[in-house]
Amino acid sequence: MLVTRELLTRMGASAAHADRHLDALNAAMALHGIDTELRIAHFLAQVMHESGCLRLTEENLNYSAEGLRRVFRKYYRSDAEAAAHARQPEHIANRVYASRMGNGPESSGDGFRYRGRGLIQLTGKDNYRSFAQWCGADVVANPDWVAERYAVESAVYYWDRNAINALADVDDLGAITRRINGGLIGYEHRLELLRTAKRTLRELTAAGTVDTVAQPAVLQPSHRVGATQLMLRSAPVVADRTRIGVLNQGKEVQVLGPAGEPGWVRIRVSLSGLLREGVVAERYLKALPTSRGAATVPAAPAQAAALPAAHMQQDRADITRRRDGGRAYPLGEAGRPARAGGDAASLAASVSAIVDYLDVANPAHLRYKPAGSTTYCNIYATDLAYLCGVYLPRVWWTDRALLQLREGAQVAVEYGRTVRELNANSLYDWLEDHGPAFGWRREVELTALQAAANAGQVCVIVARRVDLNRPGHITAVVPETGDAKAVRSAEHEVLRPLESQAGTRNVLRGTPASAWWQGSRFQAFAFWRHP
Repeated sequence: MLVTRELLTRMGASAAHADRHLDALNAAMALHGIDTELRIAHFLAQVMHESGCLRLTEENLNYSAEGLRRVFRKYYRSDAEAAAHARQPEHIANRVYASRMGNGPESSGDGFRYRGRGLIQLTGKDNYRSFAQWCGADVVANPDWVAERYAVESAVYYWDRNAINALADVDDLGAITRRINGGLIGYEHRLELLRTAKRTLRELTAAGTVDTVAQPAVLQPSHRVGATQLMLRSAPVVADRTRIGVLNQGKEVQVLGPAGEPGWVRIRVSLSGLLREGVVAERYLKALPTSRGAATVPAAPAQAAALPAAHMQQDRADITRRRDGGRAYPLGEAGRPARAGGDAASLAASVSAIVDYLDVANPAHLRYKPAGSTTYCNIYATDLAYLCGVYLPRVWWTDRALLQLREGAQVAVEYGRTVRELNANSLYDWLEDHGPAFGWRREVELTALQAAANAGQVCVIVARRVDLNRPGHITAVVPETGDAKAVRSAEHEVLRPLESQAGTRNVLRGTPASAWWQGSRFQAFAFWRHP
């Protein structure tokens, strides 16, 4: 989806300012994946607010004494101090930005030298230095270039470096604003711009006046990522400016051919439901077995049949929370709740009600109660997803059944013959192999995962053991409540999400003491969400 002059002018930009930045916006946004309706709307809402609707590429620090006392009270503690610097941007910047963000003391002049520039106000010597490495231009020695040459690129850089696409995907304006602004200054104006962008994009799309970028029709996987994480890049150069996204271990990709530099290949991959192309270091890829496909793709490949969900008999009234047994079957007791609602708040409230209903820490709920070394994290996670109307399999098709299904045969669910139970290790693999086909989307950071949970999405953290004979683990990340919150940093980034789990100790809602999924007993982990 391409940005148009009409979209920018409806959001408040003049035609001249829109034309000045239009080509650069389309090029940079497409390169770094700001290309869905939500991502475009959120990015432009922030850019328009920070730049005065594309008028400003440099911070306006021409404050009156009253303005200094109101906005920068920490730095101007008396009316006399404020009056001494009123309407003097250089003095103001040198004081306000002194001795932070890599700047020297007030006398160094770094505050004014590295004041906010670009469409999202790149500020501070550390950020200028980091952007210089990303774009390949020495903006530390030539800071005015950020406003004159790289206004758009600096905004996309900041957006990409701070992984804000993930927050846009879950429509979390508050978290995005905090990440850009450090607080919620201008939130109402940003919200108004966001609503305008969304409405305009819908109208232009319906009218057929928004250009779209054609996506490849089919992904034919030929390789799998062997490293723990692999960076997808726009060019065969290891630099911040070439980053497109992170490919986690096990991610399937299609190799398209050499990338023009030894050791690099061009690939196609699905990221957040969209097909993207880029380059990766070839040594970190492992070829799939020939039965899974090959790098040489037929000119007109047949579309693979969608696989059906597998369930043991549903709606059995005797399959209850209090029963010690029947765990291969989905919950069937009468009166069980379901996820419902037309907006994020009501969806989140219904998910919270389901968490309370399952009451995993209640010792009377034998379905989840640990018995010695036997624990039931997978049972609880699949029950929670089931009541939310999301498919996370308690049982899945055997390899033989999968072959029959792919050949178009009708296969009945028969325990032990056509379906088998999945433990947490198997759920990790299932989400990698089949999750996207059932609506699951992989997430890469905890702040976005918690934001998705707070919006009423079904979210899990799953980890596979090094020793596959030992149990892996899976937990649900659940909506925050008035009494139960995720652990956040001073910058409001989530350090430990709010989890609900069964295991050696069942927890209704709580935050872990550490990032358990990074423990040495696990070989791989992943964050997943389902709208």
